[in-house]
Amino acid sequence: MSCITVNNPPPVLVAENASFSRHGQPVVSDISLALHCGTITAVTGPNGAGKSTLLRLLSGYYPCDNGRIMLRGKPMASWSSGALAQIRAVMTQQSVISAPYRVRDIIALGDLHREYTHQVTIDEVIHLTACEPLLEKRWSQLSGGEQQRVHLARALMQLSCPLPLPRLLLLDEPTAALDLHHQQHLMRMLKQRVSTTSLAVFCILHDLNLASLYADQVIMLNNGCIIRQGTPGEVLQKTVLAETYQADLITLRHPLTGNTSVLLAP
Repeated sequence: MSCITVNNPPPVLVAENASFSRHGQPVVSDISLALHCGTITAVTGPNGAGKSTLLRLLSGYYPCDNGRIMLRGKPMASWSSGALAQIRAVMTQQSVISAPYRVRDIIALGDLHREYTHQVTIDEVIHLTACEPLLEKRWSQLSGGEQQRVHLARALMQLSCPLPLPRLLLLDEPTAALDLHHQQHLMRMLKQRVSTTSLAVFCILHDLNLASLYADQVIMLNNGCIIRQGTPGEVLQKTVLAETYQADLITLRHPLTGNTSVLLAP
């Protein structure tokens, strides 16, 4: 009997020894990682570690000084802006909208697939991000947390093409301004989304407990370098965290999942 070999799909994005400098000073160095569809990768680390710069490097906003970044097997620099927007969406912290758009109009700005998109898709994205109560509000009327939800909805609309293409969603601190209910809702939604669509999620999280509960892969960044990467259990270890954050910490096991929970010592 002959054996049948099942090949896992290649990663949607691969970084190989990628580096980026600003004004001659290295900001992130020697970055090697792989992002796979069906997974959430959380990046953690102290302030100034280079997390937002890394996200912009992986998204194609910044060029590599050394090394390379491959998106779906092609060099990132070889993608046209139009083609890149079809398969990669980014939610940054500094998204500013000065025009008096309504929320429904802002979400619609992300629709790059009008030949495929129908009202069910738009309604689904609005529901996934809990934006129903916000649709008729103007941008200036929204709180910081509400603005985050709207920008996430816009990013999801950008990747809403029904064709089964590997896609990448990059999120810079998507839970930073959210209350506990909306943090849980967002992370559960992302977890469900990657399990049912051809999507890889790369997100910056300061909340180590969210990273532990919801991420498949955790990358610990410090001084622009990856100091540890692996499963949450492999990365979120007390000795690693204490050295990285220079803080007195307590690590426990979550009573329901067994995942690592991190507390500050009094």
